[in-house]
Amino acid sequence: MTASGLVGAVVFGLLSAYFPPLNAEIYAVAAPVLFPDLWVLHVSAMTGGLVVGKVTHFIAAEKGAEAVMKRREEKDARTAAKMRRPPGAFRERLARWSKAMIDLLDRPRLGPLVMLASSGVGFPPLAVVTVAAGIKGISLVLFTTVTMIGCLARFLITSWLVVQGIELSL
Repeated sequence: MTASGLVGAVVFGLLSAYFPPLNAEIYAVAAPVLFPDLWVLHVSAMTGGLVVGKVTHFIAAEKGAEAVMKRREEKDARTAAKMRRPPGAFRERLARWSKAMIDLLDRPRLGPLVMLASSGVGFPPLAVVTVAAGIKGISLVLFTTVTMIGCLARFLITSWLVVQGIELSL
């Protein structure tokens, strides 16, 4: 029962990385109720699955950025003489915000803090930070380590609060 529950926890984490409505916080809240003696282990397994899913996003963004840059260079060479239309206001704001985020991730001290805040409290959104970190070429080991620490802390604290609520009601 425990092994299948742990496999289920990992699968839930993986699926929540790919399917946002399947929220990892739901598992963190439910784990102490479903597995009162092993909730720490289950939450840790779910977090591992989530981080593995985020790592795949990171790698895809990293590889995609390389391909996009190559295509962009080729396109720029072909269309250097053509005039481009100015971007819309929304596009411009999104581009500025994305650039600021990516620039911040590139800083040796602030980058890991942004990743830690994103994984630990959910702001800025981890999905955005994951892609930006992959595009920027942040170290995969650094990304994985910081994201694992932040997510594990967030989910364990969430579960611990549920345990405290259960104990108070008894």
